[in-house]
Amino acid sequence: MEISVEWKDGKYPSFNLILASKAGVDPFITIKSCSIMSGSKGDFVKYPSKKMDDGKWFNYIYANEKFNSVVMEKAKAAKQNTPVKTVEDMDDSVPF
Repeated sequence: MEISVEWKDGKYPSFNLILASKAGVDPFITIKSCSIMSGSKGDFVKYPSKKMDDGKWFNYIYANEKFNSVVMEKAKAAKQNTPVKTVEDMDDSVPF
């Protein structure tokens, strides 16, 4: 299985997790809005979830520790490779 990550910077940094059967093949699943969170036991991968009326969180995705550790490594690597946009990176030509 090929696991890749698309890092999204912004006010709430997150990433999309893309799974394919092998490299170069169209993905069979994309999980959007994942993030890295810090908890009492260290960093963890937060998958999409929803807060219920009783205050508890309902998780849409569950994964084992081996898979989560691979996702965490790839997400941290993708985060470090994300170029920081500056004013100099902006295009000077205005299309209107």
